[in-house]
Formats: sequence, structure tokens, C-alpha cells
Amino acid sequence: MNFQSSEQWQPPQEPPPSPYAGSEATRLMCAGVYLDPEFRRRVIGELVEHDERTVPPSLGFDLITVLAHALRARTLELWTGAVLAVLWIGFWYSEIRPVFDGSPSGASWSPYNPQSYSSYANSSSSGQLFGSSVQHVTLLFVNFALLYALVTLVSWFAKPAEVREYALYAPATPGGTRGTARRSGGWRTAVAVIFQLLYWMAALSGLFSGTDPKGVVFPLMLAATVGGHRLLVAQVVRRELGRDTFGTRPPRPLPDRPYYRRLQQAITAEQYSQLVVYDPADPFLGAGFPYRPWSFALELKRSKTGPVVTDAGDLTARAVLDLIVPRLAALRQAAAETSLDRLRELEIEHLVFLPYGPTRADVPRGSAEINQHIAEAVDEGGERRRHFLRVRVGAWDEQVVLSVLLRVHTQGQLLVLEVVPHVLGPVWRDYELLADAMAQRGVRLRRRRPAVSAFTAAPAALRILLHPGGRASGTTEDDAFLVSARPMVSLRELAASPTVSIFQELDVHRYLKTVQERIIDGVREALHNQGYETGRFEQTVVQVMEGGIHIGSMSGGAVATNGGTAQTGVNVPAQGTTGPASRQASAEIR
Repeated sequence: MNFQSSEQWQPPQEPPPSPYAGSEATRLMCAGVYLDPEFRRRVIGELVEHDERTVPPSLGFDLITVLAHALRARTLELWTGAVLAVLWIGFWYSEIRPVFDGSPSGASWSPYNPQSYSSYANSSSSGQLFGSSVQHVTLLFVNFALLYALVTLVSWFAKPAEVREYALYAPATPGGTRGTARRSGGWRTAVAVIFQLLYWMAALSGLFSGTDPKGVVFPLMLAATVGGHRLLVAQVVRRELGRDTFGTRPPRPLPDRPYYRRLQQAITAEQYSQLVVYDPADPFLGAGFPYRPWSFALELKRSKTGPVVTDAGDLTARAVLDLIVPRLAALRQAAAETSLDRLRELEIEHLVFLPYGPTRADVPRGSAEINQHIAEAVDEGGERRRHFLRVRVGAWDEQVVLSVLLRVHTQGQLLVLEVVPHVLGPVWRDYELLADAMAQRGVRLRRRRPAVSAFTAAPAALRILLHPGGRASGTTEDDAFLVSARPMVSLRELAASPTVSIFQELDVHRYLKTVQERIIDGVREALHNQGYETGRFEQTVVQVMEGGIHIGSMSGGAVATNGGTAQTGVNVPAQGTTGPASRQASAEIR
């Protein structure tokens, strides 16, 4: 893309359908909203409950498709929660009804049969009153509904937190990055098993004696409801989110309502826009995490050897970028002709970072306004409005995304070059393992004791009753009530894994080296064409690239030195955290 003619940058009047709706990253994020209720709540919370916020760039995935599946998953959960609530209300009412109508049934003795206490009722009125009181207290505080509620609570708290979330949806909970949090609670599990055994002994006793079959019927109905919900989720994952079927199906649309149509238009215009609305506290939200960023300032001196360039004028950022972009485009073309390397899909795009405004509607989205921002910001060198050239490589089917953000600034006889690479890690491997397991085991689920599996997952249904639909969590109270157009959370970063494989890291390093070489060649040629010395530039590049000078912390923008060794590894935060604080406290992957 050349800056000489603004007509060459004309964006389409209406954003086209997302080219990433069928990517692997989109598929796994869609599976995540079914299998991870916490992630689903964050998706709906950030995009629907906080619709005043601008969304950060969507690199290699489609937010609309993810939101559509999140809304569908919430609808399934709400219907299941309604059925469970009706079952519990009916169970409690059937147990305590004799207290209100005074007509207990059943003749044989049972601790849950009020007539078992008739021995207390003798000819004296006081004895009858005492016997009636015991019956009422027994019905209110000793019944199958209360006992099963107690068993459910004990079983719920005996499970690790993440097993509670997954158990309702997945037929199995594979080990993975969260495996350490899934180990059972030891004595808590033993207590839960004891409570369950005691309950079933009493329930089966009531069933075989013919006095009270509700103690067995209700758990069966509860298990059938939970099992039906799991089969629905498994069917959706198997038919719509399978590895071989997801890319061939049309993307799932949002509900056909005026509100969601307006929301879709806003998200579609923002997630791939050349105007990036940013929060100064975290300007590169959505791009991942810094990977060896570097910068330097070079004093420009006219060359004393070779032909003297008298009419070239001062060196500008526009002139430098006009020489870098063709080299990157040639790299993409060469990769497409000679190999299957991911560099053949290299994306080159000019971006303008704008600070957030009072409302979401204040951000300009017209083509003329975008062109004007780009044309003005290239040589501006301002603090708040900044121009970047973004070079993006979506590797491993958009699972690993490398974004190299380049900013060139010239002022007088000074050249400032800023190269800020970012890496976005793969989606949580748990989502892939669970989704693929449900897709592959779809047939075998009918033969693997589904009733037993539903019984073991039934206590997890308590989460639906406690959080029907759920409100977004993971944010502070101030964030929950803050109305601002600034982007605050990247859902792709929330779903990113803190680890990458050695193959993925080697690919990232290779792509980065290749792109940086093209950038350096373009800057060198620009200096040479304008009649400036290139020796000092080459020495500075060697010092930066091989001597180990890099930006150690993006929050302060300081330049640090790591003792002459090059930094390696991708800095990523702990799961469930985003923003500059998490980036400073990130763990390094090697």
C-alpha cells in the first residue's frame, strides 16, 4: 500500500463478511462458550452487557460467530435451569404438602412418614398435640427434598472449582493445562460419597417398602434433565463445531432483533478497522504479548562519499514506509510461489491508534475519515494519535498470531524506529481436547452408561440454579459499573493458553526474523536514496538485534539491556487476567 495516493487505501463502504469465521481459533472459542461457563459469561458480559465499549482488534477470529454461539449456549442453560427449578419446587412441595393439608399418607413405619409417630398420639389431647407437632417438624426438617439438597451441596463443594464448571457439559474431563486444579479433594470426596450412600439407602428403603418413592424418582428426573442438556451440547459440538464440519457450514448468525443487528454492525466495523481505539494504559490490547520489542533513535548525517543528493529533501516517515511495504509484499509473493509457508498469507495494513472518546459512536468509521487519519498521522509523530504499520502472520490456522507493529518518526535530523512484535498464543488446549473428544465419542456415548454419567454430573447442575444465565465475572465492581467507550478486555487473550510448543515458538522466531530483515532493508535503502550515511544505522541495528538491547517493559517504555544476550520466549499472563498488570507479572515461555 502506497501513501502517494489516498484512493489506493479506500476501505469498503460496508465491511465484508469475516474471512476468519471458519478459522480454528474461532472454532475453539465457540466450543469454549459451551464448555466453559466462565468464558461464556465474559463473552456476553463484554459484548452485550457492556455494549458501550469498543472492541479491540480481532486477530484471526470472528467475534460475531463467538457471540452467537455464546447466546445459544446461554439459552440452552436457561431452559435447563428452568426445568431444574420446576423439579426442585415440585419435589419440595410434595414433601411438605402434608403440613398444610393435614392429610399424611402411608401406613408403614418410615422416618419420613408422619404416621410413624402416631404412637405419641394417645387419648389425651396434649398427646395428640405433641404428636402433631412432631409430625410437622419431621415433615419440614426431615424429608427427601432436604436430604438430597444436602447431598447435592456436599457433592458440589467436594469438587475442585474447575470440575464444577466442566462436569455438567463434558462427558469427560481430560487432563491438560488445568490438570493440577482438578485433583479431587481427598477427605471432602470421601464425605460426599458417604452422604450419597446414606441417602440412597434411605431412598431405596422407602421405595421397596412402598411408602415414599419420591426419594428415587426425583434424582432420576434430575439426572435425565442433566443428561438431556449434555446430549444437546454434545450434539451442537459434534455437528456444528467439529474439526471437519465447522469451516464448511455458514457462520451462526446473531438473533434477528434490532438490538443485535445494531450490535453486529458496531462489532463488524470495529474488529477489523484501520482505526484502533485504545486505552493509554494498555494500547496494544488484543494483539497478545510483547515478543522482543526494540527501538532506537539515530542522528542523520549526510554521506561524504558517493553521489551527492541535492534535491531529495528531508527524510520523511512516508518515504521510509513506501520502501518497506513493497519489500514485505514481495516476501509474501515469493512465499506464495515457492512454498506452503505461512508467509504467503502475510497481511500488511496501516493502522491509526486513537484514544477512546466519551461514547462508542464518536469513533469515525467512514472511508474518507479513515483515509484522512492515515494521511495525517504518518508524519505527525504525535503522542495521542499514532500511526503503525502492522505486519501480521496467522500461523497454525490462526492459533498462533505474530503481529509486528512498526512506527517510523523523523524530526529534523533524527530518525526514530520502533518495532513492537506481539504474539498471541493458541486457544486453551482444554477446549480442543473436550470438543474433539465429544465429536469423536458421539456414537460411543450411547453405550457408555449415560445414566451413570448423568448421575455423577447431576450435582454440577447446582451451578445453573446459582447462576442462571450468569453475569460477567472477573471484573472489579468499578469496572462493572463503569460506562466508557474504552476497550477493556480482549476475549481472544482470555482464551489464550500460557504455553506454546517448541515448533510454534521456532515458527514465530523465524517469521519475526524474516519480517525484521525486510524492515531493515527498507530503512537502509531510504537512507541511501536520501543521501544519508548508512554505516551508523547498520552498527545500531547489529547492536540492537544481536547485542540484546530491547524494551523490557511496555508499561514504561524504557530501554533495557540484558547483558549482551538476546531475549527469547513469549511473555504471557496467568489465565483469566488481562491488561498491563498481568503483562508485567507474566511468566516467560521458553
